[in-house]
Amino acid sequence: MTGTLGRPAPLPDTMAPCQNAVGLGAVIMTTDGALPVEYLMPGDRIITHDQGAQTLARIEMRLAAPSAALVFRPSALGAGSLPPVVIAARQQLVLRGWRARAMFSKPAALIEARRLRDGEVFAPHDPRRPARLFQLHFEHGQRIVPLAGGLLLAASAPRR
Repeated sequence: MTGTLGRPAPLPDTMAPCQNAVGLGAVIMTTDGALPVEYLMPGDRIITHDQGAQTLARIEMRLAAPSAALVFRPSALGAGSLPPVVIAARQQLVLRGWRARAMFSKPAALIEARRLRDGEVFAPHDPRRPARLFQLHFEHGQRIVPLAGGLLLAASAPRR
């Protein structure tokens, strides 16, 4: 999308909000091994944190406005040289340990990623392009899916 004089035109921020979704290349553990989210298909068995292997009922690809996405940098948390991963700003994350105790005085808490935006570990997405995000849906309720880099993501049950 280009504007006058060949400069990129600003993208409209009117795309539907996207919750609980991850971007291209996000590595998800399946019973067949680690796979990028874009290779998953309904019927794949996903390893979840809370319920073991669960069948993926549906996967949806959505475009989200740049402001509706964040870039998670696992290397900033000491996770080696893992590449950055785009996640929905409204992605629910499970915080555990000292972070949850410091923020909520609890051993664990569910929080939207946008509340953790700090410019380093959770940084803004490129404002010139929409984010391509994938939502995972499980048949029997919300599941907690581990993501490479140590994040625990909430994924939802399909809408009926």
